[in-house]
Amino acid sequence: MSDNPNPHPDITDQFRELGENLKSFFQSAWESEESQKLRQELKNGLNELGKATNEAVDDFKASEAGKKFKAEAEDFKTRVETGEVEEKARQEISKVLSFINTELGKLNQKVAPQQSEPVEPADDAKV
Repeated sequence: MSDNPNPHPDITDQFRELGENLKSFFQSAWESEESQKLRQELKNGLNELGKATNEAVDDFKASEAGKKFKAEAEDFKTRVETGEVEEKARQEISKVLSFINTELGKLNQKVAPQQSEPVEPADDAKV
């Protein structure tokens, strides 16, 4: 006879045990001192990054380049609101499409086979 007392193990219980072990592992890893230190370092680093970014933005706003950028952005916004940008974009797109269509038409004429007279079938092919 077989030495294995249970020839058909219950895999449902094994999956449940695996789930509990994974849960325990991740919970321990999350709560570990190293994990907490890493999360705190990330938090501190992101805070410092945010402060540095805010300072850089404030410095840029106060600079001549920043003031010029703001004026140009406001001008662009006005041109968008008045429809000037849309009209210019439509005109440019229309030019490009017209050019492409013209060139493709020329290419098509060169590549397309010449229309020839239909060829009559040979006498032996007629029924």
